[in-house]
Amino acid sequence: MLTFIHAADFHIDSPLRGLARYEGAPVDEIRQASRRALTNLVDYVVDNKIPLLLIAGDLYDDDCPDFQTLLHVTAQMDRLRDAGTSVALIYGNHDAGNFMTRSLKLPDNVKIFPSNRAETWIIDSLGIAVHGQSFSSAEVLDNLVRSYPEPVSQLFNIGLVHTSLSGIEGQNGYAPCSLNDLLMKKYDYWALGHMHRHEILNNNPYVIFSGCIQGRHIREPGPKGCMRVDVDNSGQVRAERIILDVFRWKILEVDITGLGTFHQVMDKISLDMEDLFSAESQGRAMGVRVELKGTGPAHDHLVQNREELHAAVCRAGTDISRQKIWIEKININTSPAVDLDELKKSKSPQGDLIRFIDDLQTDPDFFQDLNFSLDDLAAKLAGTGVNLPDFNDSDTLHEYLTRTRNIIIPHLSAGKVRDN
Repeated sequence: MLTFIHAADFHIDSPLRGLARYEGAPVDEIRQASRRALTNLVDYVVDNKIPLLLIAGDLYDDDCPDFQTLLHVTAQMDRLRDAGTSVALIYGNHDAGNFMTRSLKLPDNVKIFPSNRAETWIIDSLGIAVHGQSFSSAEVLDNLVRSYPEPVSQLFNIGLVHTSLSGIEGQNGYAPCSLNDLLMKKYDYWALGHMHRHEILNNNPYVIFSGCIQGRHIREPGPKGCMRVDVDNSGQVRAERIILDVFRWKILEVDITGLGTFHQVMDKISLDMEDLFSAESQGRAMGVRVELKGTGPAHDHLVQNREELHAAVCRAGTDISRQKIWIEKININTSPAVDLDELKKSKSPQGDLIRFIDDLQTDPDFFQDLNFSLDDLAAKLAGTGVNLPDFNDSDTLHEYLTRTRNIIIPHLSAGKVRDN
């Protein structure tokens, strides 16, 4: 029986841009999460006496200057060495941009693959051949996989690559290649890094993005971890996901359809949040974004009393979780309890506004003719960590125009609609 671990995209001590501006944000807990997830990984490897750890790139983060980061990584690699575990490591695009990778050496149980060529590391005691190549810079436009060596006969062959698995060679992407490029190599397992979402792309042989070991923000929600791979004496391969994250991000969607009062909405949010925490936390702290959707009479009160809503939701999270839930953001994507289609037909100001927004959503040229730009605002916000929406993206534009309509219409519709 052969067992190894495949992990990637640690981004140890990745900077938390703009997080401090969120009131109540557990900055220290989130900042330490990537280190603690790495410690969890090493604990699992040591406790289960696993002889090989594969790291498919982005162990570090490119703009993190703290030498304590490297000391922590080195200490964990020392633990693996003392336990008899070998480590196969390739550098990804974020490693290549980090000067610390050239500052201190990792212990001798860590094999770092070169960046100038693909190389094979044969571990005779395990019957394994690992093929890999590191990134030489933060952007690699070549298809690295095509130059990977032929499989070594009588050994279990593993391909280790950091890749976007997309893009056009020589133009874009990160070491772009195709699934077919990987399968053509006839390896027994492909350990991929770069994509932070866990995904199994092929089953025989396994081609797997392990995903990151710890989510860094709300765009990386859900469980994070690594892959445990077991190969029996007949060559059958079994892959199992091992969860390692210590702080979990989740998006909670709450439908307010039919709810008439603020208290009814809060009861629904509290129940849904309690279910989420019970199912997902397993003792972890969580960062939760609440997305309110649906149509109902409560919409008007929600959009007109955002501070009250935020305070009530934060309080509910605290009561449910004993301060383990932090509310990252609340998005109100609800609609007023009015017939928008009927209102759109009217000759009222509300009808004019709805028709105008519809035109903006359906005709990109119409929006461009407005010469609307966020450039001046972006210049003022530079370096603050605030990310402005990209209105050149049609989906983003549609989303924000819909939000605008849903905020303004209730104010205009406080009384009876009057046609001119």
